Amino acid sequence: MKKWVVGVAGVLLIAAAGVTGAAYWSGLQAERWYEEALAEGSKSGNLKLSTVRYQRGLFSSHVVTRVDIARPPEGSDPDIPDPSFSIRQDIYHGPLPLAGRDAPGIPMEWTGAVVRATLDPDSSAWTRQLTQWYGGQEPVVAISKIAFDGASDTQITMPPLTLDDVKDLQKLHFSGLQGRFQVAAHSATVQGKLSINTLEATGKSAENAAGQVQLKDFTLTADQRKGAFGLLYGESSFNIGELRVQDESTGEPFVMTNFGMTANLSQQNPQQVAGEAVFKADQITVDQQSGTGSLRLALRNLDGATVEQLQQWQQKMSNNPNDPQALGELLNLVKALLRGKPELALNTEAQLSQGDWQGQLTLDFQDFGDMSALQDPMGLLAALEKGLAEVVASRTLVETVLIDAISEELRSQAEGQDQPLTEEAVQSMAAMQANQQLQDLTTTGFIRLEGDHYKTTARFEEGKLVVNGQEIPLTPPTGPLQ
Repeated sequence: MKKWVVGVAGVLLIAAAGVTGAAYWSGLQAERWYEEALAEGSKSGNLKLSTVRYQRGLFSSHVVTRVDIARPPEGSDPDIPDPSFSIRQDIYHGPLPLAGRDAPGIPMEWTGAVVRATLDPDSSAWTRQLTQWYGGQEPVVAISKIAFDGASDTQITMPPLTLDDVKDLQKLHFSGLQGRFQVAAHSATVQGKLSINTLEATGKSAENAAGQVQLKDFTLTADQRKGAFGLLYGESSFNIGELRVQDESTGEPFVMTNFGMTANLSQQNPQQVAGEAVFKADQITVDQQSGTGSLRLALRNLDGATVEQLQQWQQKMSNNPNDPQALGELLNLVKALLRGKPELALNTEAQLSQGDWQGQLTLDFQDFGDMSALQDPMGLLAALEKGLAEVVASRTLVETVLIDAISEELRSQAEGQDQPLTEEAVQSMAAMQANQQLQDLTTTGFIRLEGDHYKTTARFEEGKLVVNGQEIPLTPPTGPLQ
């Protein structure tokens, strides 16, 4: 009997020693994973992560991380608060995170470590305000399961929030936020989705620039993988089911439905990469005008190694914005990028209540040669090998937009001269001026009227600009003064 008890005790001691040793090893690994995540997160030029405190224990560690976000440029609204903040992270060591058994949301699973992250409420003015609004609840909680190879599976939540009569807000309703992101070891892949069902805010009065804001069905997704040149390839996107903004002072609503953006980066060939961003909206309503439209921006023939160096330059600038060598380094990188002859393509189209619009712009760039060319604004054209621009717009749309612009100018002039005009007079004068301007542009050949559409085509090649078949001088004529 005694031998049996001693044997069991020995097994338990060995198991306890094994668990303790594994927890210690997990703590060391967790610290290494944390340092890798810190370095990866700081690669963004507008974001800098730093460790405020790291206390590593046997079964758990406690960390405070500072997230410094770049401030708006000089001249911006001084009342905009500093967006920087700090995060508290409780790291429960594996292989079984027993130290977190009493912490909410910590799964008791076999894993490398589990991290529970929350906002540090005292780290900034906005985190203090948010914590006050949520009362006894934590505003944001992120729980990450870290696998033994460093891969992570993170759940992010913000609970619902309803407020009445708070500061400049009459009412605030927030449905909450849900998100999940999975990151492979060494950030080889990133996949995830974040969503908000509803966000509604109503201001108190027009004096406080109040109004109403309604956001419905917001989603953000990412499906990317790390590839050549250390870049993340794949797709990221966001979509807004409906965004409605109404200013109480005017009563004019701004409404967007099914508005979204999709960005994609791909490897074009072993040396070059290509990027594309597409914006689309099923319906946009503003100033009693509505329509649908899309915009597509594409960049091709980008030297991958140079793009990687540009990211590194941006990170370096965020750490040392006053570096005197930064401009020279940037120009050298731009020259390296231009040697690959990159191409930019911009396509836009819209169907509006006043008519339709289609636009296409293609620019092919080249190395501009000597740096001295940059001293002359016209020398910048040396970086453009060729270009093509085509625009087609319905006559009613062009005339309406031009008349509206001239009307606003006439009203401003009349107010400045204290000579008020009737709306009928403003519209009549604007229509006459718009008609004259369009006639002048048609006569000089800058635009063509074909049926019920205005059209124009511009080409640039071999240093010459041709608009609708007519060459346009790019430099002023030289010779003796008349």
